[in-house]
Amino acid sequence: MPTQALSLLIATGFVLCWSSGFVGGRLASALDTPVLSLFAWRFLLAALLVAAWCRLTLGAVPTVRDMCREVIIGSLTMGGYLLGVILALDLGVSAGVTALIAALQPLLAASMAGRWLGERLGALGWLGMAVATLGVSLCVVDDMQRALGAPWWAYLLPLLSVVSITLGSVLAVRQAPSMPLPSALLAQLIAASGIFLLAALIAERGALSPPTLEPSFLATLGWLVVLSSLGGYGFFVASLRRLGVTLTSALVHLTPAVTLVWAAAMFGERLGPAGLVGMALAGVGAGLAIRSARRSGPTHRDPDAPHVPRTWSAVESPDAAHRAPSRASQC
Repeated sequence: MPTQALSLLIATGFVLCWSSGFVGGRLASALDTPVLSLFAWRFLLAALLVAAWCRLTLGAVPTVRDMCREVIIGSLTMGGYLLGVILALDLGVSAGVTALIAALQPLLAASMAGRWLGERLGALGWLGMAVATLGVSLCVVDDMQRALGAPWWAYLLPLLSVVSITLGSVLAVRQAPSMPLPSALLAQLIAASGIFLLAALIAERGALSPPTLEPSFLATLGWLVVLSSLGGYGFFVASLRRLGVTLTSALVHLTPAVTLVWAAAMFGERLGPAGLVGMALAGVGAGLAIRSARRSGPTHRDPDAPHVPRTWSAVESPDAAHRAPSRASQC
């Protein structure tokens, strides 16, 4: 497959499957089965499927020692990220607004780049962050005015998710990938399984609700395993490796609109006038910030600073990027 076509396929698959996670969380919150137990079963089943994939394609499941780094990344990008998102959805935050708050991740990544990845965010970028924050605030206010609005503190949970996935994404690109994609995905799924299993046991006082054979449960579990776990995080890892943090983070801005369309069609969730204005402001502000971050060159790095492998942008080829002098990757 041509390089550009493969990149487009990865980007499209990532946006669609990543958006499916918010819809799947909304489906899960409507079931009788406790949502944390459902997600524990989701990740356990997904991990078993990927383990079989590793066995067939690689000949063996990777050792625990080899998977330690990916387990840490998965604890942040899967476990910590989704735990905050799912709890917010379960408390009544709409799927569209949850996705919009989560789409602040590229802005946090840009603000962290100066310290961790040697990049700077200019005045235009900080203006964009302010505009995007205002837009998200309008959406949150609009969402809180619904009859079944969530408590105010529930809107902080997606923000914690943003911090978690940003840390995991930065960690993922600071070191060159050391494992094949199936192995990396398996390690991350195992990490997420452990986090949700522990959370479910705590929430349900030491008991994990068993899976059922009800059609709604099986349909939701299938949605979450196939689209959100294997699809969403498979494309996420592939996008980080092929496109880098900058472009992968930029693609996150497309997920609120896709999620909003799905939520409107499936659940009747719609933003009010203030929410629509807020979404537009958030998109404009985020675009300004990401554009500023991508145009800004790397700041001067201390020669004694640890080496950070460089990712490439859409206008570069991987080979050209690796031939260039090593610099901090953009975020």
